[in-house]
Amino acid sequence: MKSLAGLAVVGGAGAALALPVDSAPAALALPASDAANSAVAGRLDAGAAARSSRRAVIAVPAVSAPVHAAPAALEPVGVTGVTAVAKPTPKAKPKPKPVQRRSDAPAPAPKASTARSYSTSVSAKCSGLGLTPNAARVCSAVQSAFGLSTIGGYRPNAGEHSTGQAVDFMISSRSQGDAIAAFVQSHVGEFNVKYIIWRQRYWEPGSSWDPMEDRGSVTANHYDHVHVTVN
Repeated sequence: MKSLAGLAVVGGAGAALALPVDSAPAALALPASDAANSAVAGRLDAGAAARSSRRAVIAVPAVSAPVHAAPAALEPVGVTGVTAVAKPTPKAKPKPKPVQRRSDAPAPAPKASTARSYSTSVSAKCSGLGLTPNAARVCSAVQSAFGLSTIGGYRPNAGEHSTGQAVDFMISSRSQGDAIAAFVQSHVGEFNVKYIIWRQRYWEPGSSWDPMEDRGSVTANHYDHVHVTVN
């Protein structure tokens, strides 16, 4: 019987098979090694199926984000509880009504004029007080404008009185003293006035009234007379 050499390779091992040439296909049978290889292949397939089934059973649990990690809603920005209102239209100011004067009501007294007439010539009284020409002129002007009778001039050891540059105008009321001081202030250039003292205050041209220290008496503080000193 002729034989045909065949080569079968199973699981990495080679085997030479001698098959009869005239044998029918049905009479051919696998050797024992082939059957063993088939059994090994079956076990491998069974293991793969078992692993697949385990992977199918073990499922990864679903993961959800924590509640506090969710995006927060936007808070409103701005002042709450305030409603814009339109600016009120300003009310028109009422026009003053004319005052109806009663026929029996007294009319307001007119303001007294600050202008006074005075003499520019030196009077007999002022010329006998030992005054300098400028002091004699302011003495005469105040005397004629206010009708004064008591005026002081030169006296020794009394500052500018001892040089004849100072005059004291004795007054009968505060209003008269205020009027004399204002009159002299309005004629400083004409009489070349250096300064005035009245009611414990000092004034010189170009400045305002400044308070003075207390000298201890009404006369020393110039409450009963207006002092005028000229250059």
